[in-house]
Amino acid sequence: MAKILISPIGVGNLVNKTSEERKYKPATYKIGDQPPYESTFMASVLYKHFQLDGIIFIGTVRSMWEEVYSFFCTENKVEKDDNYWLNLAIQIEELKYDSDVNSLDLTPIEKVLGERSKCILIKYGLNEDELWENFDRIFEIVALLQPGDEIYIDITHSFRSLSLFLFLTVTFLKDLVNEKQIKIAGVYYGMLDVTRELNYTPVVNLKPLFDMTSWIKGAYSLQSYGDGYLIAELLKSQNESQLANQIEQLSQSLNINSVNDIKQKSSALKSSLETQIAKTPFKYIKNILANFAIKFSRSSVKESEYQLTLSEWYFDNHRYSTGYITLAESIITYLCEMNGKEIRCETSRGEMKDFLHRPENRNSDLARLYFDVNPIRNSIAHALLETSRRNDRGSLSNAIKNAKSYHQIARRIFSTGTLNQG
Repeated sequence: MAKILISPIGVGNLVNKTSEERKYKPATYKIGDQPPYESTFMASVLYKHFQLDGIIFIGTVRSMWEEVYSFFCTENKVEKDDNYWLNLAIQIEELKYDSDVNSLDLTPIEKVLGERSKCILIKYGLNEDELWENFDRIFEIVALLQPGDEIYIDITHSFRSLSLFLFLTVTFLKDLVNEKQIKIAGVYYGMLDVTRELNYTPVVNLKPLFDMTSWIKGAYSLQSYGDGYLIAELLKSQNESQLANQIEQLSQSLNINSVNDIKQKSSALKSSLETQIAKTPFKYIKNILANFAIKFSRSSVKESEYQLTLSEWYFDNHRYSTGYITLAESIITYLCEMNGKEIRCETSRGEMKDFLHRPENRNSDLARLYFDVNPIRNSIAHALLETSRRNDRGSLSNAIKNAKSYHQIARRIFSTGTLNQG
């Protein structure tokens, strides 16, 4: 495991009007309550403070690579090659926005920085093609990282667009490269804008704002797929174990389609959210979770109506197998309610299936709907649904295409209290 800093490099400022030498202005950087650091490089401050193992610098052909080389030769007590430094500075001076990004040899800088360090050259990002090329180059970072590495990000200098690239890279690492188990330790910004007012440059960790993406992803997963495990994990990190457990239990009920449990668990979650004093960042998504819980905690509606609403949510979120099972069962529940039968009695439910096959009922709208829906439900339950069949209604594509139409027909029939749409 290594601790790696990712830091953009800008063009810096000329030391004076008569010199071609470029540097960042010296600043007194202060991290929390720790003693301040005097430096021209924010990256150097972070490197020292967190005792990092490597630096990945990102810059254009016009970035002050010669100053990076000179500064870190001194910092790391490496003998400076004056010829390389001078030739690099001259070469950079001659390059411009449309120069080949492979024009510079930055290998000597990487050697000075250390084993886990890298210099990545990017374009200015003046159009869409350059933006995507830059993303490809910055994305090299993913390949450079090793399992268990900790990442520190500095967004103080260079193009502001680089902050967005690094944000996307961090999001990708967190969400899609889980096997590397990369930890984002901090996202730091040296607030040079307030240096004159405070007489020092505060270094702020913006990681809580980056972490908000996890909360957004968690809320979306719960709302769209009934998957509340990420939200629960985040809540546990804030010592909100009771709320986290309730969300996990509701997720489990939705995933196994236990209708009674869905109603009970969502009602319990709704009650907890009503009394919960939300902390940041949970308070920003609390209402989303509350609306989700309300959707499934409607105890006053008939069971058939509840099951029908649940099937609609499954269809809306492309969970067709569970949607068809719930829709078929809602039809039988509706018949039980209509005929005064116990909705949870297996014998009664069997009788209602036979009821639809009676000569006087089998041509009704509800019977025809059930005879379309139930074969799909059975095929799904037995993993036998085919991608194509001679009976088009039973094909995979048509089962998906017709799902919402079947649901709408059921809703119209249920609203009449009869076997037909009215």
